Amino acid sequence: MDFVDKVKANIERNGMLDPEQHVIVALSGGADSVALLAVLTVLGYRCTAAHCDFHLRGEESERDRRHAAMTAARFNAEYEEIHFDVESYKKKRGVSTEMACRDLRYDWFRELSTKYGDIPVAVAHHRDDNIETFFLNVLRGSGITGVAGMKAVNGCIIRPMLDTSRREIIEYLSRNGIEYVTDSTNLINDVKRNRLRNVVLPQLYELFPDAENTITTTIDNLRDNLQLFNEGVNALKAPYLSADNSIDIARMAKECQNSIQLLYESIKRYGFNHAQAADMIASSDSSGKEFFSADHKALIDRGTLIVSPHTTLHNQEIEINLNDKSSLPPGLTCESVNADDIKFTRDANTMYLDSSALEGDPKFVIRHWREGDRMSPFGMKGSRLVSDIFSDAKMSLYDKQLTWLLTRNDVILWVMGMRASRHFPVTSTTRKAIRLTIDSTFKQQ
Repeated sequence: MDFVDKVKANIERNGMLDPEQHVIVALSGGADSVALLAVLTVLGYRCTAAHCDFHLRGEESERDRRHAAMTAARFNAEYEEIHFDVESYKKKRGVSTEMACRDLRYDWFRELSTKYGDIPVAVAHHRDDNIETFFLNVLRGSGITGVAGMKAVNGCIIRPMLDTSRREIIEYLSRNGIEYVTDSTNLINDVKRNRLRNVVLPQLYELFPDAENTITTTIDNLRDNLQLFNEGVNALKAPYLSADNSIDIARMAKECQNSIQLLYESIKRYGFNHAQAADMIASSDSSGKEFFSADHKALIDRGTLIVSPHTTLHNQEIEINLNDKSSLPPGLTCESVNADDIKFTRDANTMYLDSSALEGDPKFVIRHWREGDRMSPFGMKGSRLVSDIFSDAKMSLYDKQLTWLLTRNDVILWVMGMRASRHFPVTSTTRKAIRLTIDSTFKQQ
């Protein structure tokens, strides 16, 4: 079976597309995505090519963008492109470059799907990608869900080339004289996936020539096992679930030999981890104990586990003008004071800034804490992770997420209610200062 037939068979077997259906094709300009657009065009689908420009590789990014546009034109595909500010997103969300690009890319794909009438979005993952993902998840200590491989269909995302190899893709492009670009960062082995792709797997295939096929078979078997596993979990947890999705955790702990694993499988979709599930089971007879994930909280109430979303907008940002009281949120006050009127106390709800902080038209923002935030605490040399300051105070995850930070041009000036920075301090030369105070109204936001 040749490359085109393999793709066609995968589409039909998984019910990905109807004949001549409109489909969005994620097009980077690389070999895989170019082959995907080419083969879907050959198979008679109406394609809209979608290109993301992350502006991370200088001229190479611009080269990719131009090539994507030309490739779309070659195959008579409609063309969409978007430009992302990855660094701003990273700062806002506190995530890695890789995760930022992934989030931005897939959020846009889903938007495009809706824009064009909830049509599928085809991405160019192939068999080699699936094998790499399998090994990476094994190395992370993943459970059966992680090692069962990529889904051919996942919501609006489809993977028509999942049964084809990278070698078959390159041969198809070469045979048909179709050009593509190469992302130079894929050749740098300082990333786990690149080391696996460029170093480890070639050696494995050299030692075990049939490994590619046998690993693929293993992934397929695991995918089937996962389906059975999920059916079994659903049957086992059903007696302990109420109509409101609360869980009789006390009874689960007493009756189930593998109660920790069963509970974890019941709550992992809310962002809770295995260690938290173990702690919940150990605390199943208690009442009032709370647990927190990034966006949910779980409360044990008389043997029942109640899970609910956080109400706090953890990514909320409020831009303020210290010269305009109307821009300040409730509970925050700001006033200009003479140096002689300053009374320093140990009250962490009040801080002072030298008036020079207002020079240069700065941008002041109040926002929630993000992973990786650092500040330069007053009275200390160097900087500290804000998370370490939280740890010193023995704060829970929930309390951390409720804490606000005051920043000036993205520099943290104040962990509000806790610790001020050494930026713009009041000194012996200060004549005018800014006094900032928060009260209980502010803390409850």
